[in-house]
Order: sequence, then C-alpha cells, then structure tokens
Amino acid sequence: MSNNKFSYFLAAMILGSAALSAESFSTTEYIKVSNSIPIYDTVNEDVPSEQCQDVKEQIQSGTQNADVVGAVAGGALGGVLGNQVGGGRGKTAATVGGAILGVLAGQNVGSKYNTPQGDSYRVVRKCQTVYTTRSRKVLSGYTNIAKLKGQEIRIESDQPLKQIPVTVTYSY
Repeated sequence: MSNNKFSYFLAAMILGSAALSAESFSTTEYIKVSNSIPIYDTVNEDVPSEQCQDVKEQIQSGTQNADVVGAVAGGALGGVLGNQVGGGRGKTAATVGGAILGVLAGQNVGSKYNTPQGDSYRVVRKCQTVYTTRSRKVLSGYTNIAKLKGQEIRIESDQPLKQIPVTVTYSY
C-alpha cells in the first residue's frame, strides 16, 4: 500500500471504530425546500403635504410715530420762537410757553398724518405643513418550508432558500 492510501485507510478505521464504540453520531443533511413564502411587515410613514390659503390682512400705515415726531419738532420750534419774545424772566416764561404750545401744535399736525385714510387690505398666502400617516407593506423575509421524514421544517431567512441544513443524530 502506498503511504497516502495507508493514511486514508487508517483514518477510516479510526472513524469507524469511534462510530462503533459510540452510542450515537450526528451528521448534517441538506433537505430540499418545497416552498418559500414571503413575509411582509406593515410600515407607517408620515407624509408631509403643504396646505395653503389666501388670507386678507389689514395694511398698517408707516406713519404711526408721526404725532410723536410732530410733538418733538413743534416743541423745539415753539421754544425757539418763544425765546425771541420778551426779555428777562418773561423771556424764560415765553420760551417754556412757546415749547408747550409747539408740542400741542406739532402733535395735532402729526396725528393728521397718522389717521388712516380708509381700510386698506392685501391678500397674503399662508401655508402650513400637514402630516398624513400612510401604511405600506414591506418585504421583510421568507419562510422556507421543507419536509424530513414526515416532519415539516420551517426556517425564516432574508431570501428564499433552495436547501435547509439539518443536523441528524443517529443512535443505536
């Protein structure tokens, strides 16, 4: 016998004697899959959409501070004019009186520019995002079915299988 054949013979003898001395041994068999059934999961998604509508808004005039500006300007002008009148203590009283009258006059003139000339409106488009929940089915895997000695075997996997590995133990 060649050295290589002798090694195989010796290995077979050792395995055979181990199998004979053991009470059981196991082996892996590959069983053909008879059916692969898809498994679907339900996934919920929030889908955004924009809803818009046209809204009427009142237009604000830009002269809201005109009466304040008029009062300040009128007070300064009245004070200067009052200072031109009189002399001594009368000059001080005329300056203060002119400033007070100037404030009142300036406020009156400024408020005329602050009075709305009628209701003015503009149309403005206002939008908001609204979410709608949508359900859909998603393929999540497969149930693979095979039969071994009258027993149905089911294995789940991410793809269809052609065979299922099964460990079979023989006892004697």
